[in-house]
Amino acid sequence: MSIKTYEDAEQQLRDYLTENGLRCTIERLAILRAIWEHGGHPSADIIADQLSAGKLYVSRATVYRTLDLLVDSELLCSVKLGEGHRHYEVNISQHDHIICQTTERVIEIRDEELERKIRSLCESRGFCYLSHVLEIKADCEPADNGGKEDSNSD
Repeated sequence: MSIKTYEDAEQQLRDYLTENGLRCTIERLAILRAIWEHGGHPSADIIADQLSAGKLYVSRATVYRTLDLLVDSELLCSVKLGEGHRHYEVNISQHDHIICQTTERVIEIRDEELERKIRSLCESRGFCYLSHVLEIKADCEPADNGGKEDSNSD
């Protein structure tokens, strides 16, 4: 999937809705834009609060249903980041997360060597790799490296 701009995401949503006989509503587009502009890992409640602060009223039920639809369309990924509820992010590229158990800070990591190892692990056991979700739970207290983040993180 190659989603580089909001316009790409909106077009993919419009195509998905058309293919599935669904309407492209202002509310659905507003929810997609809110997540795109957030840039992090918002929960449904954060998106609903963000939208309710604006000019367009969108019910929480509509937010939850639309988030499910956006995950089904593969525009969003739904991730559980240790808090008991889901967070959402634009499905741009495969990446994993390190989650601080103390502060709930989330770091995205992209590591090609790790990706190769995961694919190799699958192949060596007779599986065809499709996708994965990796969440590393840690404490963000400074480690022996002086508290510096990995150079492969975003």
